[in-house]
Amino acid sequence: MLTQKMLTEMADLLDSDGINYSVSLSLYSGLKESAGEISSIVTRLIGDDAVLDGIRDASMSEVVETLRQSLGYVGDDGAGPGPSTLRTADFSRLLESICHSVVQFSQTGSGIKSFEFVRGHPHYPVFWDFAYLFLGNDKDVLLVGSSSD
Repeated sequence: MLTQKMLTEMADLLDSDGINYSVSLSLYSGLKESAGEISSIVTRLIGDDAVLDGIRDASMSEVVETLRQSLGYVGDDGAGPGPSTLRTADFSRLLESICHSVVQFSQTGSGIKSFEFVRGHPHYPVFWDFAYLFLGNDKDVLLVGSSSD
């Protein structure tokens, strides 16, 4: 099961020896109240300031690919994770655990939505960001990630 602790461990690892690079990964969840607009579900989970755009269906393979690309972002000479961080066993273990956990979410729910924040993003995205809402049978789960300088 995906937990905030797991995401924080990954963010801390990527931040540990990076240069001008900070990763933010957040997990929000709430009991399903009723079938509602995606915007309403997201504002219920993170707050009324959220304004969304580009809401669309997402596939599980897209989510996993985005996680691999984003968390595996190598950066450049001026900004990015430490060069050896992405080659560590800890990074590989955490990445596989996170990907496996989101696959489990998709198997117990009714769909995945991707979107962009127009306003109210909980982080400060610069290099990459993503937002996926997993629509569950009993609860909805929002996974938001980004990196900044």
